[in-house]
Amino acid sequence: MKKALKPVLEGLAVGCVFVSITMLFDIPMYMSLVIGALAALGGYRNSIKMDKAKADKAAAAEQKND
Repeated sequence: MKKALKPVLEGLAVGCVFVSITMLFDIPMYMSLVIGALAALGGYRNSIKMDKAKADKAAAAEQKND
């Protein structure tokens, strides 16, 4: 999977889960979509942050081994 595609897919997955959860309650559809969109944005940003932290940790471990 391309590095640029992974955060997008993870964000969409989080958004879909939140829309599904909010649809279980008596919340109007537009509110569920807004909540899902915000959750997708947060999932996208979190995925990028975690990938950066993982790369930094791997670089530190590589530097320590040298």
